[in-house]
Amino acid sequence: MTHPDLVLRAEQAVIGAALRDRQRLDDIAYLTPDRMAHPTHRAVLTALIDSRTSSPTTPTAQLPELIAQRTAIPGVTADYLRRLADAAPQPRAIASYARMVQESAVRRDLAQHVDRLRTAALGLRGPDPVLDRLAQAMRHTEQAAPVAKYSEPAPAPYEARARPAGEGEIRFETRLERQDAVLADLLQHPEQIREVSTWLYPEVFEEGPRREVYEAIVVVAERDEPVDQLTVEWEVYQQDPQAYEVTVEVRVEQREERPDYLARLAATAVVVGAAIELSGEMMAEDIRTKLATDFAAVDIIARTPGAEPKADLTVRAVTSTAPVEPAPLLQPPPVQQAPSIQPTIRP
Repeated sequence: MTHPDLVLRAEQAVIGAALRDRQRLDDIAYLTPDRMAHPTHRAVLTALIDSRTSSPTTPTAQLPELIAQRTAIPGVTADYLRRLADAAPQPRAIASYARMVQESAVRRDLAQHVDRLRTAALGLRGPDPVLDRLAQAMRHTEQAAPVAKYSEPAPAPYEARARPAGEGEIRFETRLERQDAVLADLLQHPEQIREVSTWLYPEVFEEGPRREVYEAIVVVAERDEPVDQLTVEWEVYQQDPQAYEVTVEVRVEQREERPDYLARLAATAVVVGAAIELSGEMMAEDIRTKLATDFAAVDIIARTPGAEPKADLTVRAVTSTAPVEPAPLLQPPPVQQAPSIQPTIRP
């Protein structure tokens, strides 16, 4: 199952993008309102789709009032809908957000089917070992998401947690802060991702959330999808759902939740191009560290008493060269003597 908070944010991103540009609904014609997990989102999307035929000339600025009147849901006011529109990451990326909604809906359907099969197969054991193992596995499968989770009307639009002034600044004094600056620049200026990813390998980043965020950024970019906080956070969760709630070490004795960490990266003021410059420094530092480690290991072996150098198993090409005899000296051509002409003497 997908994390409920991410599902709500993906649904709100779809609605917010459609409120800002109703024509974007053409890009997600396959997404029907019943695929929304929250009933409020189903009603709002239904009203948006119907408004295209019933009120096609309604200006975008008046669309929130129209949808609020048609839905008539407590809490769904024009101001609430405007907040959803303002919180939409990128209206042009509505197709990517719709894909997330569709994916989570398919997962819910599968979980519901598994729950029904598990209930029907509870306590049954048969002669077929394959079916028997399947029934046992279904007992341990995650149950479908409870309806109560989505029963509250009008969920609040997503907003990043407020931070004290100056806390979002990144300094380049430590290794982790350099990594955060690179991730922040790539997240905010994704046009640099293809260039940086060709030579910056993930192992340069600290093992854990930072490396996972970088890998997620690269994966989203390789799929030609928009890179923003929601798409990257969705991909991070798909990589390791169990580690989603793990906190991120920011500085010494300072940690923050994974969603807050991504929100800070998305809001951090960073110079365009910092990813290219700082990643070069990270690569150089990583290479120096590896060379120092290898040299220390070789030095320890050399100083160990009784240590003998390992046999060199490298295969070397040996070419047998036959002795070459020197070419015979060239003798000069024989000198031809000119014939002597004797005078004829007649008696």
